Amino acid sequence: MEREILELLRLERAREPLSPGRRLREFQLRIQRLKNGEGVEIAGFLLGRKPPNAPRDAAYYLLSPLSPSELARLGRDEFRTYLVIRATEGTMVSGDVRPGSYVAVRGTADAYRWGNLRMVHAASIEGRDYSEYWKDYREFALSRREVVDLFERTIYVRKDMMKALIYSLYGVPYILWGSEAPQWGEGFEYTVYKYGENMGLLALWKALKYFQSSLPWEVRLRKETALEISDPVLDIDFRIRNPNGTDMRYYTPSSRRGLVRVPKWSEGHIVNKRAIGLLPRDVEANPTDPLAKISETPFVLMPWDEKPYFEENREFRQLIPNLLVTIFINRERYLSMSHEELSRLRDEHLKWRRWGRREYRETFEKLTTPSGVLHLGMRFYLDSRLFGAITRFYGKVTDRAVKDVREIDDTILNEWSVFFGELIKKRPEVIMKLEKEYERYIPYDVRAQKALQIFHDLASTSPFGEVTREEFLREMLKNGFNERDALNLIEKFIATGYIYEPFPGKLILIR
Repeated sequence: MEREILELLRLERAREPLSPGRRLREFQLRIQRLKNGEGVEIAGFLLGRKPPNAPRDAAYYLLSPLSPSELARLGRDEFRTYLVIRATEGTMVSGDVRPGSYVAVRGTADAYRWGNLRMVHAASIEGRDYSEYWKDYREFALSRREVVDLFERTIYVRKDMMKALIYSLYGVPYILWGSEAPQWGEGFEYTVYKYGENMGLLALWKALKYFQSSLPWEVRLRKETALEISDPVLDIDFRIRNPNGTDMRYYTPSSRRGLVRVPKWSEGHIVNKRAIGLLPRDVEANPTDPLAKISETPFVLMPWDEKPYFEENREFRQLIPNLLVTIFINRERYLSMSHEELSRLRDEHLKWRRWGRREYRETFEKLTTPSGVLHLGMRFYLDSRLFGAITRFYGKVTDRAVKDVREIDDTILNEWSVFFGELIKKRPEVIMKLEKEYERYIPYDVRAQKALQIFHDLASTSPFGEVTREEFLREMLKNGFNERDALNLIEKFIATGYIYEPFPGKLILIR
């Protein structure tokens, strides 16, 4: 009896799904209540076909309250509704207005000559961002706890991988960085490599495919860019392009071949962060793999980890629209991040580097060379992006986000360090490459090594790669150098070409 009562309480608290049926009913009620001659502003997806019996005195189009994928999924006997848009030479058109675009139409309501369709004499048609479609239903947004519960009841992976998966879905705010950094979009790379013959990777792929298959067509990165729709009532076919022009599109390989090699048609989107890649990699982890070096979370699925799996969950699929409302609302709050918001992360990242050198010694140094998976010059930039995604999840900059980045970094470093030992036997040429690179950039003098590490840490966590003399000197004094030795080392580094001074007082690392 107690179990049944708890289940009833859970159902009572359950979030109402945002369904296409609700959108259709609200849209139909609104256009039915319009009086002829009344001014109106209404939004929807523009369909590039004429309605039945359209006169020739103007251009006539249909407007749908549903997105292309929702319209395509309606059953043959399910209710549909449209609004007729009449556009003339006097109609002002702005923004991206093409078949499939999400638009806002302003004009005057009127009747239409076929069936019970209503019409708007359009004074203006304005193209809107696809995200506006979801943000109109803010009351359906999920709380952070609801998002976590939804995934934890559906997809089963270890805790840190689950947290990173959820964060990745929110995308990354724009972060102003130096000219040396890649100019990436809002995308995110959630990559997981295998350790030996770990079949758990295939289970993870199936779980991620289950999530992606639950998403609308508009937010899935696909090779096809248009959707064919047939309306059985109007007897009209529509060919509609994808209205989603944002980087908030999700990709996971559709076949096992994509687990080994990213298809060419999607490679540019993934590498340039123009999509959110959920990438199980059915290849042995390699610290010099180019994709691992630009991934925010390059995990390794260890053999002793519990194998991932998923359960069919009706509620999960029903609440996907609510999840998209949540993601796009939080994205709106954090479209960009300032340097000041990253200051707390920088302090923790420097602590992580000192901890890594102390705990993993030369393994850490080799993994963080320019060819290594944790290249320090890139890692702070990637951590900043991860921090931005976590901030979108929380809806504000918090110390919790800083802690989450640190925990994920600790896990990644531990996994690659464990695998590094195996790699010495399996791929000695990879280890030799990292060793040679490490030796090339590190002076033989122990004190000079320590001083150069301090400078490297400061430079690689500076958005523009610059360090002031005062900042470098201050950090060296904090780490046990006396002022005379510190000043001598600075001049020595400049003279020997490790550092150069483009402007008085500004220092930059030469690599």
